Amino acid sequence: KQFEWLTAGHVLAGFHEVVVSDATLEAKKRAEAAGKSTWRVSSTLFAHIASDNVLEPLDGFSKEADAHKYPATKAGNQVSDELKAIKLGG
Repeated sequence: KQFEWLTAGHVLAGFHEVVVSDATLEAKKRAEAAGKSTWRVSSTLFAHIASDNVLEPLDGFSKEADAHKYPATKAGNQVSDELKAIKLGG
């Protein structure tokens, strides 16, 4: 979400979710029956701006129409707000 903030929404934040469906469970059973590996490796990279740095649209994006939706805020406050929004923060 911080990259979205820096680009005034030009680059939107992605959504990451891991789901196990009935089709996944069936594929696992077939792989086991065939003696194949059931290992699955997934890699996600998360990066954060230092908490005491100010997040605001960078110069190239500060004049975008939606720049007002991304007011200057400390990165740590933005993280806290995100955690609250997904019910992981107090």
